[in-house]
Amino acid sequence: MSDARIAIDDAASWHARLDSLDMDWESFGAWLDANPSHRSAYDRIALLDAEIGEAAPAIAAAMPANDDTVSEMAIPARSGRWRWAALGTGGALAAGLAVLLAVPSAETAEQLYTTGRSETRAVTLADGSHMQIDRGSRVSVSGGTSPVIEIADGAASFAVRHDPSRLLMVRAGGYEVRDIGTRFDVVSAQGRVAVTVAEGAVGVTPVGGSAADTTTLHAGQSLDITPSKQIAERRTVDPARVSDWTDGRLDYDGAPLTLVAADISRYADAPLMVDPSAADLRFSGVLTIGDGSRLVDQLRAVLPIRARNVGGVVHLDARPR
Repeated sequence: MSDARIAIDDAASWHARLDSLDMDWESFGAWLDANPSHRSAYDRIALLDAEIGEAAPAIAAAMPANDDTVSEMAIPARSGRWRWAALGTGGALAAGLAVLLAVPSAETAEQLYTTGRSETRAVTLADGSHMQIDRGSRVSVSGGTSPVIEIADGAASFAVRHDPSRLLMVRAGGYEVRDIGTRFDVVSAQGRVAVTVAEGAVGVTPVGGSAADTTTLHAGQSLDITPSKQIAERRTVDPARVSDWTDGRLDYDGAPLTLVAADISRYADAPLMVDPSAADLRFSGVLTIGDGSRLVDQLRAVLPIRARNVGGVVHLDARPR
């Protein structure tokens, strides 16, 4: 058996044990660090796991358009080491998908959507655009056929049909994202805003700013913003992995730990805070969301950090040498 095949088999075995109570995270981290091929093999397994869950959108599309009920669907049991394949599908389906039709009664009408830790929502806006709201989010919609979306907390992805006669605008953390036809993702959490584009282009402007203050993002670009410090960092990303949370995973390439922690907070039992000692760390890799309880453990297996629960808040700081 080739070394590559052995690495894939080992990665599948580790992935199968992620949610196990006796998961040996220290040994998992040591295995990842032992050879670059191990990390690559594990990422391939995690991505394949998530792709198995791609049937979830088709299932959601088949649900009644105005049905708010969260459906519970059984996942057939899988035997052998390939039982990990159920994790990706389970993560997508167990979250519960509600398909809604948002048609405000007037241009100024506002509709509020709030999702819990085990629920996502797919919303069709009045202009025909589609919005997917992540778990642990609060999003409001107004504006009728020229939608205005306010993300108070959490994340949402958008698929906007091209129509120069109208404009879709998303507000988050004191910034406005304007679009006339594209696919993109907006996250607003813990004082940070992230805008990532999969197709087309969007303009990102501080509320009240002028055209000169606008940053244009194209497909494969992300803008990470810390409004309180007026800091913005543009990064290159894989367009195919934008909004990967819809498939039950979080995929990063050189992302600041603070941004990763903000994402994990939407799924974990307690909010995360990155202490100054670990603030400069960056993370590359794939995290499997599952029920959210193992995300911090997956992060600790890769980065030199420790987690301490202080007053109901999980603090991530640099592991003592």
